[in-house]
Amino acid sequence: MSDYGSTPPPPPPGGGGSTPPPPPGGGGYDGGSYGAPPPAGGYGGAPAGPPPSNNLVMAILGLLCCWPLGIPAVVFAAQVNGKWNAGDQAGAIESAAKAKKFATIALVLGVIATIFYIVLIMTGVMSSDTTTTGM
Repeated sequence: MSDYGSTPPPPPPGGGGSTPPPPPGGGGYDGGSYGAPPPAGGYGGAPAGPPPSNNLVMAILGLLCCWPLGIPAVVFAAQVNGKWNAGDQAGAIESAAKAKKFATIALVLGVIATIFYIVLIMTGVMSSDTTTTGM
């Protein structure tokens, strides 16, 4: 005869198992009940506190001034909030610092290039000969 489909026998009385029964308030390593929220700080989720400044506005201005350095500034600035929400505090702070560095360099180079261009225009205008020879 086959045991397939029959119910298993009940456990032996008197707690003959190898593990002790759970405490009355629930179980788990922290004494909380099943499904209780994680302790403060979480398990690698979003960290507490505000994220670092992503410097996105400065990165966009740097993009307008000097686009080769403005592009990485915008990319790093866009990564800050995502990394912070994923729990990567160090990565978010590092991306914010890189975004600020690239944006600052782009802004400085853009201002220097603009001043240089204005100086070239001014010297070109001042050096042009306005006298005409009459025929």
